[in-house]
Amino acid sequence: MRAGEGGAPAPPRLTLVRLPVPWDEFDLPNPLGTTTTVLATGPIGWAWSAGGPAFGIPDAPEASGEALEGWDLDHVVLLVPDVAGAIAVAAAAGLVPRLTMEVRGRPTAFFRVGPILEVVESPVRAPALYGVALVTTEPLEVVALRWRAAGREVTDPRPALQPGRRIMTVKALEAGLAVMSPDGAVRPGHPRDGNRRS
Repeated sequence: MRAGEGGAPAPPRLTLVRLPVPWDEFDLPNPLGTTTTVLATGPIGWAWSAGGPAFGIPDAPEASGEALEGWDLDHVVLLVPDVAGAIAVAAAAGLVPRLTMEVRGRPTAFFRVGPILEVVESPVRAPALYGVALVTTEPLEVVALRWRAAGREVTDPRPALQPGRRIMTVKALEAGLAVMSPDGAVRPGHPRDGNRRS
């Protein structure tokens, strides 16, 4: 484990997310490598650099992924029955939320774990890894048209919660999948801090 500021251990990083999403059927590499995290196909699970938070999500084996220019991971969504309790679980692993707020009336906490981990209070009995939001430099209308031609049900792009960004979602999947336009501060598909996997 790398040392963080002041010699303290660096907080864990989310290195892999496994979801029942056939990435290759969306014209994406499978597994898909992003600047922080590999996205793999299979039963829901994840992997951490060291000592990830004990939310009860199954461990998944590490894998390498192939990057695709112009595509990256924006955030990962975790549903929890109680955000305050989830913050305490995360704190035990050395993670502190960067922001807490209500999103569409639900208490939500945001953690930087490589990508953003969005922890949303929901009517679930136990924490559940819901899905991911990708970001692309391609126009969302072009992506939607291509995926619809492949038989996928995709919503029309609409304004996202973040000002100046847009989002579309894919329906009829076993996990949540959304695609967003860039936030302007990050250029998707470009390495940050040498963390790209290949």
